[in-house]
Amino acid sequence: MVESTEARSASSFQLSDSLERAVVSATLEHWPRDGAPLRALILAGSLARWEGSWVEEDGGITLLGDAELLCLLPDSSAPFRPAAQHALEERVMQHAARQGFRAEITLTPVRERYLRTLPPHLFGYELRQTGRVLWGDRHALLLAPEHPAGSLPREDAWRLLANRLVEVLPAALAPEPTAASPWSFYPWVKLYLDMATSYLIFAGEYAPSYGARAERLRELAECRPGLGCGGDTGILTRAFAQQVSACTAWKLSPDRDIARVFGPGWRERALRDAHALWIWEMQQLTAAGSADLAELWAGWLRQQPRRSRLRGWASAIRHHGGRRPGLWPRWLRLAGRASPRHWIYQVAMDLLYERRGEPGRSLALCAAHLPLPPARPPRSAAELAGCVVHNFHRLAHSTRA
Repeated sequence: MVESTEARSASSFQLSDSLERAVVSATLEHWPRDGAPLRALILAGSLARWEGSWVEEDGGITLLGDAELLCLLPDSSAPFRPAAQHALEERVMQHAARQGFRAEITLTPVRERYLRTLPPHLFGYELRQTGRVLWGDRHALLLAPEHPAGSLPREDAWRLLANRLVEVLPAALAPEPTAASPWSFYPWVKLYLDMATSYLIFAGEYAPSYGARAERLRELAECRPGLGCGGDTGILTRAFAQQVSACTAWKLSPDRDIARVFGPGWRERALRDAHALWIWEMQQLTAAGSADLAELWAGWLRQQPRRSRLRGWASAIRHHGGRRPGLWPRWLRLAGRASPRHWIYQVAMDLLYERRGEPGRSLALCAAHLPLPPARPPRSAAELAGCVVHNFHRLAHSTRA
């Protein structure tokens, strides 16, 4: 018997509630004694919307994705040491594991001024609309300004698509999975969900939940078959909207048969859909008519303010350059053209759409554009993909620079 939607929702709510109580308990227990006073614990992301993906495996419950929390501190707080943050996260995850949960948990310390000065961007908007205070000052989220959905910048939507393409890169270059494992398909599900998010922001039709986005996308696709209502040339088709709906249903209930979500040739189709959306969004951002990726990319880099590029490198130096001064000559060479984030995106797109299957020499030339070099010349595109993801998580994942 197929579990009802109401039963699945109740089950998801109960699992989320149990994990949240475990996280709060462990965080309070292991909060550094010499740390700043904790004002509130705020849950963000899909888990805050009760849209987490839960699977049962090996006698435990696993959360696909992560649980993202902000630890709100007073403005007068001293900077939270990274080592203390990582130690706290490890203890909280160990406590959750003893309760039967496997979950990647991030606890990000932020001062009150962080909330007060949130600009109109996707994370800030969703945090204000759907974030939940799990412990502490119940009014903490009112510190964040309330921006209308129409103020979300299109560059933020494009960056979301780029981030997902980086994260799917290792899976795209690995052999196609033979078993229907949730872990094998989850990056592709998230890619489709955030292709929808990205498109809807460009179209001015964004909604802050996966279910609402899938429904809005379906409505837009039905508006003009074969041509999206936003005037794009075939980006928003019924087939694309149907794929997003299937991925949304699976994301909210991963016990469904994943084989029904992706048909034959699904990886190449997903990459084609992402490529078409990337080209279309770049055309909107650069006001260019060209469909050539290299031309669009060059035009986009010319539009980037010098201040923005330098801010990206300042962030890299602050977090990594002081410990690795040998990187500075490489960074000076790269800084003349693009930020660390844009170099990472460029290499990822090269691997996905230009250099798959090329010999090692071409891959080595591609690797020369990464801010953090591989330990050795890459012997395969898959090996270089791992280095791209490493660069992304070290230099771009947790910052907007």
